[in-house]
Amino acid sequence: MPIFDQGYQHWSGRLAGHTWRWLAITRHGLRAAFAGRTIRLVLLLAWIPVLLLAAMLTVWGLIERNSELIQAMLPFLGFLDPAILAGPRPYRIPIWTLSYSIFMSAELWFAMVLVLLVGPNLISQDLRYHALPLYFSRPLRRIDYVLGKLGVIVVVLSSVTIVPAILAYFLGLAFSLDLSILRDTFGILLASIAYGLLIAVSAGLLMLALSSLSRNSRYVALMGVGLWIVSSAVAGALDAADREERMHRARGAMRSEESFSESAEDLAAAKRDWRPLISYTENLQRVGRHLLGTDAAWNLLSKLRPAEERALFMMRFRGPQFPWYWSAGVLAALLVLSASILKFTIKSLDRLK
Repeated sequence: MPIFDQGYQHWSGRLAGHTWRWLAITRHGLRAAFAGRTIRLVLLLAWIPVLLLAAMLTVWGLIERNSELIQAMLPFLGFLDPAILAGPRPYRIPIWTLSYSIFMSAELWFAMVLVLLVGPNLISQDLRYHALPLYFSRPLRRIDYVLGKLGVIVVVLSSVTIVPAILAYFLGLAFSLDLSILRDTFGILLASIAYGLLIAVSAGLLMLALSSLSRNSRYVALMGVGLWIVSSAVAGALDAADREERMHRARGAMRSEESFSESAEDLAAAKRDWRPLISYTENLQRVGRHLLGTDAAWNLLSKLRPAEERALFMMRFRGPQFPWYWSAGVLAALLVLSASILKFTIKSLDRLK
């Protein structure tokens, strides 16, 4: 019977530097994530808004070129004001801005669903099966472990936010055939990429922190659902009641010129409204609207409406008006809290018991 030496065996392979060691964890996590049929289905559905964004930018390029194809599409372009169709060039930036803003709002919903599908298992399963000693028995630091797990969520969310935003942008350029569009809209692309990274990093770190608090991934998913849906529902109920009251005052203000100043008072009150801060996704959207300049785009389009309808138009389409840095502060606090939780729950090998 042969006897095998089970002692130390020297490995003569090539060691990689610390810089990219987290990438091995990310690759393994992505293989496990994409093995699930549900995740692949959600990713497929998440590309429907991408197709709509690409279609809108393509059609807008044809409108600017006054293409003959637009005549056949006119019955489907009723949502655009006739003044825009007659002279589209001055409205290029607001149309691109609103197209990307609506796209990112839709993808934010899919991003939250994907985080709930991918994130709960990332750390909780390692805790459940005591896999951390296996990780940290390698030349791996805590920061490498966290970055590797975060990379899984960032890659998945970037595939439905950043990557399609870039692809749709170049498609819009191809159909415009006007070099000035690059100067006018490149900032929108950069803002979309920044917004996508904000969603991925913020939601990713928060979900990893929740995942490190329990060995049961179902409890982690429930905490994530509570943070997303419950907070949004509470903030939405409070904001809907306040918005309905302000809409009622705005309708009354439109009846007489002397009471029109009331809508300005409503706008000032909206800038002090703290209710949307309760919702995690509303804070993400508030920062995203600031990055993209969404409110400025709606304000420009409101000038196409009769003067007496502009206040009601803006109240209907603009988002929360409180300072964007309030939401940035909330998200920064959540990032610090998430990082602190991960620091104390993910322990290196020398601290494992």
